[in-house]
Order: sequence, then structure tokens, then C-alpha cells
Amino acid sequence: MAGACRRARELVGEACGRWNALELVGPASLVLSELVGNVVRHAHTPMQVTLTLRRPYLHVAVTDGSRSAARPNNPGLRAEGGRGLMLVREMAQRWGSAPLADGKVVWAVVPAN
Repeated sequence: MAGACRRARELVGEACGRWNALELVGPASLVLSELVGNVVRHAHTPMQVTLTLRRPYLHVAVTDGSRSAARPNNPGLRAEGGRGLMLVREMAQRWGSAPLADGKVVWAVVPAN
């Protein structure tokens, strides 16, 4: 999992560097690494990552092969883990999950000021 999350952060850094939007590296890296980590932990399928800058937002999406809906866990249920989507909710303007014919896409919109 660490390798997939590290690569996700690298992708954000590369994309934001090309777009001259280095201020987005921190929040977008956190959001994307949480979404990628969820695929590794829960979906166990190949994934596709998409980053799209459409000012005033950076759109982050991860498509996987699981039809299970993404939803935050109740923080009181476990002492550790289960907080990833709560972090995404805090860092993103909006986030959501949509079913696809062969899985789902989980997306988030990060403000690009």
C-alpha cells in the first residue's frame, strides 16, 4: 500500500508542477493518497487515477473494480483506521462515489485558489 500511496503523491506533485499550481500539492496529495489507500485496503482491484485542473478546482478521481459504495466509517467504531474519507471530506470542497458498469469512481474536488 505504501508504494501505491507514494506513487499517488508523486503524480500530484508532477501534475501540479506542470500546471504551476504547487499550492495544491499538499491537500491534493492527502486526498489522492487516501482514495488510493482505500482501493488497496478494500477494493483489491486495479485502479485508474485522474487529475484534472479546472480552476477554481482540482478534480481528483479514482476508479476501481469494486461495486461497494465508498462511505466514511463511524470514528467511534475503531480506534485506528477508518478515518480516510473523513479526511477527504475535510480537505475537499465536495466528494462522492458513483457506480460504474464494472466498479465505481470515487471523486473529490479540491479548491484551487
